[in-house]
Amino acid sequence: MYSVACKELGFADCDFVAVGKHRRTVIDLLLAHARDEHPELIQGITEERHEEIVQVIETHITQTAV
Repeated sequence: MYSVACKELGFADCDFVAVGKHRRTVIDLLLAHARDEHPELIQGITEERHEEIVQVIETHITQTAV
């Protein structure tokens, strides 16, 4: 399993953690969370900025024991 916490991306007061079997699932879950809970992060972003955000998420994903 893979996981990444919203706190790791700078939202200290957010307890959301995306967990999934695949790295892409975790990325998608965190992006959906950001869209719903932190819209200021992704509102009106360019495709280039979206890719930068995905890369930041990637660097914070950790693999956890099942």
